[in-house]
Amino acid sequence: MGTIEKQCVICGKSCAGQPRIKDNQGRYIHKACTKKTPAKAPVPAEPEVEQINLGQDDDLEMATFLEDLPSTSDTDQAACPSCGQPMIAGTLICVSCGYNTQTGKGKKTKSIKAQKLKQGSNLGVQAGKLAMAPFLPIIGAVIGGAVGAAVWAAVAHFTGYEIGILASGVGAVCGIGAVIGAGGNGTVWSGSVAVIVALLSIIAGKAIVNSIYVERLQELQMQIQAGIDSDYTVDDVTDEDALWSLADIIITERVDSGKSVKWPDPRMTIEEAEWPNDYSERIIQLTQKRWNAMDEDEQLALRQTRVDEFRKAAGEFNNLIDEEMEISTNFMDNLSIYDGLWAFLALGAAWQIGYGGTED
Repeated sequence: MGTIEKQCVICGKSCAGQPRIKDNQGRYIHKACTKKTPAKAPVPAEPEVEQINLGQDDDLEMATFLEDLPSTSDTDQAACPSCGQPMIAGTLICVSCGYNTQTGKGKKTKSIKAQKLKQGSNLGVQAGKLAMAPFLPIIGAVIGGAVGAAVWAAVAHFTGYEIGILASGVGAVCGIGAVIGAGGNGTVWSGSVAVIVALLSIIAGKAIVNSIYVERLQELQMQIQAGIDSDYTVDDVTDEDALWSLADIIITERVDSGKSVKWPDPRMTIEEAEWPNDYSERIIQLTQKRWNAMDEDEQLALRQTRVDEFRKAAGEFNNLIDEEMEISTNFMDNLSIYDGLWAFLALGAAWQIGYGGTED
């Protein structure tokens, strides 16, 4: 290797093979010169180093190695223009926020802390789902049961009829709600929940339908009682009403005497017949003839009979309504074999849909 001349900046003599130091500008100084005379270099000299005795070749290689090492100024720190975190001067990307010092644009980065927080949040969500899993089929089945019972009651309210087959629909919607709550995968648990909730919903729906029926009976009873309590007298009885009563009297007399009575409609009965449309021409003629043969007192008595019959019939009908209301308000007495059939179908539908199939 060739010899590189290294002169001391203080004494001007060669520093080769002698104890020396190097300042931050790469200039050489005899160690002995630093003790005799203060260095005049504009930048303070580096700290003292141990004396190294090297040959010429070793000295050249070491000098080359030292020249390649970064100076103190190369490791200066600066603040990131985006987030303000410290970063080494000359660094292209901020490791904290991803800001690019060359392009001036940020880049989305995920810190380890953020990743851990997200992982912890995901674990919390999963734990919450596991805790709620047994209750979701119950919630779904209850919602389905409430909807089914409400529809059943609404149909009974607007039609005046209790349609028992709707009970099976209640079971079906309970099963649908349970399996939705189970995430679409039916299990024994969701099927069992659907059956229990369906049974309770059917009982609730039946009770609501019965209450609607009782309410209507009460309204009818109030109307009948209002008629009984009204000032319905013989003066309110029309000739048509009197003739109607007289026709029924004539028919009853003929039947009691063994004579036949022919109705235009063979299925008609005296209890259902309306005057004069449902009566035969023969009965109408006999009724009109007898009415014309009566004097005023007899016609007045017939009108009073009509008033008495009305009050009697209204009272009997009131009694029937009372009996019907008593049966309707007693839940067990109001059950029939058909209710059992509809309930069986409802529970079967709830299990079939809630479980999602049959066991293998």
